[in-house]
Amino acid sequence: MEEKDEAQEQIAFADVIILNKTDLVSIEELNTLERRISQMNPTAKRLHAQNCNVALKNILGIHTFDVNHKLEIDPHFLEDHHHHHHDDKVSSIAFREERPLDLDKLNEWMSYLIQEKGEDLLRYKGILHIQGIKERIVFQGLHMLFSGRPDRKWKESETKLSELVFIGKDLNKEELEQQFKNCIAN
Repeated sequence: MEEKDEAQEQIAFADVIILNKTDLVSIEELNTLERRISQMNPTAKRLHAQNCNVALKNILGIHTFDVNHKLEIDPHFLEDHHHHHHDDKVSSIAFREERPLDLDKLNEWMSYLIQEKGEDLLRYKGILHIQGIKERIVFQGLHMLFSGRPDRKWKESETKLSELVFIGKDLNKEELEQQFKNCIAN
């Protein structure tokens, strides 16, 4: 693997990204870097540092790779990041759907994605609204490792919807979107 690809994968997998030596670059350069990182991993927390000076409370004992925690910090983090693509191979795609999903169709799609696209799927996560299930289903994955579990019951005051984010290499938005839409319950 090339060093450039390795760096992109590390950014895509990260829950926290520390940008060190920020005192040595201009605000414009830092903003450009922030935008590029956001395109590769829109949900990672970013910390700015000088001389590697980072408060340990910001990197130790934190809730990493936890969809619920991310939603507590930013309830709309899945809404704002639809499809980002840039010159690099790593991009992110997000989907939202209020109609319930069919569990069998969803399981079949996820099995296909893991088997056929697993190496290119760096991270994927979300909350699912499944027909006939009263709880939210929270899922997350890294490459070919996937887990999903029931979460809390949907609140009466909230809109039931599915929100998914995929971060990966060479993602085909149209193909993924069509496959996702095929999971909507009839």
